[in-house]
Amino acid sequence: MSRLALNAAGAGQILRHPYLTLASRVGLGGVFIFSGVAKLAALEAFADLVVEYHILPHSLSRIYGYLLPGVEVAVGIFLVSGLFLRTNAFISILATISFLIAKSVSLYRGEHFTCGCFGETAVTLSSVTIALDVLLLGLAFQILFHKGEFLSLGPWFSQKAAEQDEQ
Repeated sequence: MSRLALNAAGAGQILRHPYLTLASRVGLGGVFIFSGVAKLAALEAFADLVVEYHILPHSLSRIYGYLLPGVEVAVGIFLVSGLFLRTNAFISILATISFLIAKSVSLYRGEHFTCGCFGETAVTLSSVTIALDVLLLGLAFQILFHKGEFLSLGPWFSQKAAEQDEQ
């Protein structure tokens, strides 16, 4: 076996390791919970900030701004608890891609303002948080491709449901 094949096999083992998936779930879920809760504290201000990006029509921007924090909290809780992992990893991928698009368009236009990623708790520039978004995207893809049910509630609920069906 070639050295490249051995390295790829080793990397594959690492990416499928249950502890890595657990760490990815907790890390990604924790960031989503934190950012969602921080935005909920000043929901109107966050919705206004989304409108300022001028990417979506005004009414869609407001809807996105009002819905995103609750979705982030829910997705984060599901990821940390290990429920509906692939679905929530996919939702987090879509959300993170939307963040990257908004920030990239903003920077392309020469606009440098705070992203509102963490509400008023951590004021950061859009350019700074692009690296964080890329990291979050990597964590989400790792969860998506390796469901990793280590310390997840999903299999436990499935087992309980199966036991109920047998009775």
